[in-house]
Amino acid sequence: MTTTKKKVTKRSWIRLIILGVVCALVSALALTVGCAPSGPNPQTENVAEQDSSMAGTEPVNWTMQSECATCHISEAESMTDMECPQAYAHQNEASCVDCHTDEPLLATVHADLTYADASHPASKPTVESVPEQSCVSCHGTLDDMALITAESTALKDDQGTIVNPHARPAGQTHAQNPATCTDCHNNHSKNLSKDAMKYCASCHHRGVFACGTCHEVRTRT
Repeated sequence: MTTTKKKVTKRSWIRLIILGVVCALVSALALTVGCAPSGPNPQTENVAEQDSSMAGTEPVNWTMQSECATCHISEAESMTDMECPQAYAHQNEASCVDCHTDEPLLATVHADLTYADASHPASKPTVESVPEQSCVSCHGTLDDMALITAESTALKDDQGTIVNPHARPAGQTHAQNPATCTDCHNNHSKNLSKDAMKYCASCHHRGVFACGTCHEVRTRT
C-alpha cells in the first residue's frame, strides 16, 4: 500500500510540473503577441512606397506582343460587354493587334511611357492605328458590305430618309471625301448609329441627307 501511494504521489507531481510548464509557455506566448505592434510598420510602408515608385518609373517597353488590357482597361472590358455589340462580336475572332496593325504609329504613341502612366486613362488612337485594310481583310470592301446592308434602316435622317450606310449617294463631295470604316465604326462604342450620324453631321449638320438644307446652293454667273 505504501509503495502504491508513493507512485500515485509521484505521478501527481509529474502532472503538476507538466501543467506548470504548459502554463508558462502560454503566458510567454501571450506576452509576445501582446507586445507585437498592432499597427502598420512605418519603415515597412516606406520601403513598399519606394519599391512602388521605382516600379512606376520603369519603361513599358511596348511591343506588338504586349498585353493591351494592362492600360486599356475600358477597351478590354468592352470586348465582353453585350451592350457593346461590335467589340462583343469580335472577342473570339480578333486580338487587339489584328485590327490595330500600324506598328510604327503604335510604337511612337507608346514611346517613353512608364508603368506609372498605366494609372491614368490610356489614350485611344483608334482611327489612326486601324488601317482600312484591317477591316477589309475580314469584312470585304465597302461595295461588298453595301450588298449585305442593302436592306438596313440603321442610317435615317430627321426627315425619315434612309441611306444604305455602305453605299453613299453619288456626288462630287462624297467622291472627294471617301468614307473609311473607322469614320463610323468605333469597335469599343455602344452606339454605332449615333457614331455614324455624328460623321454624317460633319457635313449634313442639320441631320438631313440632302444638299442645300443649310445654305442655299446658287449658280454663279
